[in-house]
Amino acid sequence: MPTATMRTLSVDAISGPRSAIPRTVLLCLKETRPAVLVAFQLRYLAGVALALGPATVSGALPVIQAALGSLAWSCAIVYTYLYNGCMDCPEDRINGSARPIASGRLSPRTALAVARAAAVAALLLSAGAGAGTLLLCAAMLLLGHGYSAPRTAWKNNTPAAMAVVFCSGLLTYAAGPVALGVPPHTPALLLTALVMSLWMALVGAVVKDFSDIEGDTAAGRRTWAVTLGERRTGVLVAAGACLVGGGFAAGAARWTPQLLPTAGVVLTGALVLAVTVLTVRAADPRERRRRPYRVFMGTQLCAHLSLIGQAAV
Repeated sequence: MPTATMRTLSVDAISGPRSAIPRTVLLCLKETRPAVLVAFQLRYLAGVALALGPATVSGALPVIQAALGSLAWSCAIVYTYLYNGCMDCPEDRINGSARPIASGRLSPRTALAVARAAAVAALLLSAGAGAGTLLLCAAMLLLGHGYSAPRTAWKNNTPAAMAVVFCSGLLTYAAGPVALGVPPHTPALLLTALVMSLWMALVGAVVKDFSDIEGDTAAGRRTWAVTLGERRTGVLVAAGACLVGGGFAAGAARWTPQLLPTAGVVLTGALVLAVTVLTVRAADPRERRRRPYRVFMGTQLCAHLSLIGQAAV
């Protein structure tokens, strides 16, 4: 096995005190990954849209609570990813990651301070959205902390990571309706939350590791990509993606025909991902090994936009 080496990446100089705060905020957003923030907001909004179908909401208070819940959820995601970036810094540098913490543009100490502030903001905002939202947000923060914290480190093996990701999906789909005061139990919402959370767990939680095998191996992680290798893991991901896409289409046809367009998007994405993941090789450049994750992200973004667009019409 080749010896892992630390890669030195360029560090941008801070131009002065006036630019320090905006620059830090920008770097924190980059570390959190805007696409991830958008994805979680789309899940939150999808929960709202699907819950509002058969329900009625009167007055401005539920709308304000839903908006506060949305902001709280974004803060919880910021905490989760900044904390993860701090904990993953050594292996991210081995993997050659260009994210701000790994590249040295954002110090772990600063990122951790911002992460803690985001966690406090998440709790305060969710408290304004109601006791139910506060409870869900607190659970989300605990999942995010436990995923990366050294004592628990659920990120270190794939089944635990899948469980965390699955639960985070369910919590997100429930958060919007709970903030509105609407029970999150419509058939369309339940099917979407279940299937798309499985999409996150069976696909996203696995393919994200394809480009990080070198660093994960050096850190002693037991992910499937490390223990099984890309080929066997790719077969499992392809099977899981097709199972989720096919299951969504079958479930929509049986119980919620209005979800068939969204299910069609997921099924198409699953087939594209299956082809993509089965052609990834260990010798490929890191960017090539990131393609399955990009297909995963693109599929869920398109699916949620389709779903929300239908609800808005």
